[in-house]
Amino acid sequence: MVNDIGPTSQNTLMTKYADDITCSIPVGPDVNDCASEEVENIKAWAEENSMKLNLSKTKELVIRGRTTLPPPEPIVTIERVSYLKLLGVTFQDSPTNWDKHFDDLMERAVKRMHILRVCKRNGYSVSDLDYLFNCLIMSLFTYCIRVWGVAAYTKYLSQIDRLVRRAFRFGYIQHESSIQQVIKDRDVRLWKSIMGASSHPLKDLLPPLKNRALRGRSHPYQIPRVNTERFKKCFVNRCLFHSK
Repeated sequence: MVNDIGPTSQNTLMTKYADDITCSIPVGPDVNDCASEEVENIKAWAEENSMKLNLSKTKELVIRGRTTLPPPEPIVTIERVSYLKLLGVTFQDSPTNWDKHFDDLMERAVKRMHILRVCKRNGYSVSDLDYLFNCLIMSLFTYCIRVWGVAAYTKYLSQIDRLVRRAFRFGYIQHESSIQQVIKDRDVRLWKSIMGASSHPLKDLLPPLKNRALRGRSHPYQIPRVNTERFKKCFVNRCLFHSK
């Protein structure tokens, strides 16, 4: 499909999934904006390979934190949007804003709670309801949780804990589980998988190896310089800082 296409710049992270392509392009005072060049490169590749590029479905999202720098110039023929859904996760132009993702997530979860109400009314046991809750609702909460698990607890993650408590109170589940504990357990599981496989696809996200061995960490990687709490909370850094 799109295996043989590559970015024009070494700063561009090009992610390919079936016939979809996502380009993540850093822009800053010391980094040139190569977005237009990447688009032209993809257009040329599509034409050369007799594939149709649907520009009406091609979007540009500029994610900016607290900065006084002006946003980059829009890409000609590409619509710039304030939010974008990628593989089921909705990203917004502010890296700390998860409003749309959680609105959609909680709406779907509440609708599925109705299924449990009907099942309980029809005599399902607590163990059966618990199984259904994990399949229908917890699966929503754990999908890509290592990406959006950085969301603020008070504003976002606490919504999940409130729904879980309500499910326990109604007799749909056997035990309560904190979403923060779920995130921690899944972090540990994936981190062990990354550390245990030399060819793990996420190994490319890890920082360089340490120059010398230091005590206190169970991994051989350098600790990155962190300027914001948000950066420290992303999955790889969570594991780097808290791995024992």
